[in-house]
Amino acid sequence: MDDHPLTAAVAMPALLAPTEALRGGFEFDIDDAPTPSQRTAPAGPNATARGGEASGSALQRQGFRIGGLRLMIPYEHGSELIEMPPVYRLPNSPTWFVGMANLHGGLVPVFDLAERFSVEHNAALTPMLLVLGHGDDKAGLVIDGLPERLRPTHADRIEGPALHEALADCVSGAYWFADQDWMEFNYAALFDRLVLELAQ
Repeated sequence: MDDHPLTAAVAMPALLAPTEALRGGFEFDIDDAPTPSQRTAPAGPNATARGGEASGSALQRQGFRIGGLRLMIPYEHGSELIEMPPVYRLPNSPTWFVGMANLHGGLVPVFDLAERFSVEHNAALTPMLLVLGHGDDKAGLVIDGLPERLRPTHADRIEGPALHEALADCVSGAYWFADQDWMEFNYAALFDRLVLELAQ
């Protein structure tokens, strides 16, 4: 994962990938084959395309909602979007750590940021699992409904947005797009912090 001030300040020789750190010491009796409910789809219409700059100054982003939180990421950062699969809880874990999901024979940690940030999921929308990152560094977030395609421009960037305090070091910018504010989400920084919280 990318280095950032939070992890740099912690006296640890090395950070483990979320899957490795959270699985340690536990055995899971699960079937390696995905269930029918784990139908996979690309995380967005251009999930395999490069994000960042599009034609002109437009950015190509994938926006998703968790309660009142509106977050966005480059398309290449989202690796998978699926219906909520079975999740295996770990003993004595906080409610925001939903557990480990078996995706294609590999275990992926699943976090519920609504629980972590004390916001309410939108009950009118189907909960989905958005997997962010790749390889051993990936983890899943419970989101409300399907992501949407966003194409803000640099002119849409806003300064001093109102942020949930827990997101202060996990947002690299904000944009006013389609009459709403969207936060550029640094998910790697948040995942590192959540793993540290669990370890403590």
